Amino acid sequence: MTGNIKAGIDIGGTGTRLILRDETGILATRTIATAEFAIIEKKDRVDALASHLLSLVPAGRMLESLGIGASGPVDTTLGIINNRDTLECFSFFPLVDELKSRLGIRVGIDNDAVAAVLGEYYFGAGKESKRLLMVTLGTGIGAALLENGKPFRTGDGQHPEAGHIPISGNPATCYCGLRGCWETLASRSWLQQNLESLLPDVAFEKYDVNFYKSVALQRDDVAHVFHQYGNYLGRGLATLLTLYGPDLTILSGSAAHYYPLFRAGLEEALYRADAYARNNCIVPSELGDMAGALGATMIPELG
Repeated sequence: MTGNIKAGIDIGGTGTRLILRDETGILATRTIATAEFAIIEKKDRVDALASHLLSLVPAGRMLESLGIGASGPVDTTLGIINNRDTLECFSFFPLVDELKSRLGIRVGIDNDAVAAVLGEYYFGAGKESKRLLMVTLGTGIGAALLENGKPFRTGDGQHPEAGHIPISGNPATCYCGLRGCWETLASRSWLQQNLESLLPDVAFEKYDVNFYKSVALQRDDVAHVFHQYGNYLGRGLATLLTLYGPDLTILSGSAAHYYPLFRAGLEEALYRADAYARNNCIVPSELGDMAGALGATMIPELG
């Protein structure tokens, strides 16, 4: 058997996920801590990434293409990541050109939010959507819109960093420069920090939604944190729903698992009078953490 293997890489500040698929489905996956690349000399990082990828290719098979989703900003024209704040180890050098040279295949790159929404559109919860919005709640906030399967772009052809919009008068300044920025107030990081300040002996990532449900029933301050989180999330989402008018919105990322706990606060922030109501059809991701890498396999097909 030869050919027809498409590869995808989802590069985030915490982890880098690799995936191979063909027409039959997923062939292999691997996740590597992004910090492992940061300790390698910059000139050797592409070789390390390519070696990890090639080691997953079954004997007698060949790669056809590679798509990369990366925590932005990403220059999709030049194939360069420009993220000094959360992904510096893969930023400010021609990653796409170097991988093309190393692998001898088509390579494309886009924002990780675009990769994730492509995953849901082709393989998950968004298959029937004409205008699909996806919001990823992780270390930061990723937001992406597809119009009949094609990513919405700014005037210069890039992906809009819609996670960085002002939603409050909070004096906290985001690394993007905004005060009261949506990413600062509605990412998983905000939720984690505020829960850990109330529950210092509880490691956030080790407990699921059922644990926090039981705690919230006993402690009003914990319940309030989830309500406030949903409210902050809803303030930014209300803006995107008004401007973009999607027929479906997908929530993904690690914080989305707590949707039952912050749903009331979210719905409160989304309330509009009937004349100004927008489609509030919101569903969870079907693909979870696989969406970004799986969607990245489609990026070279976008041209």
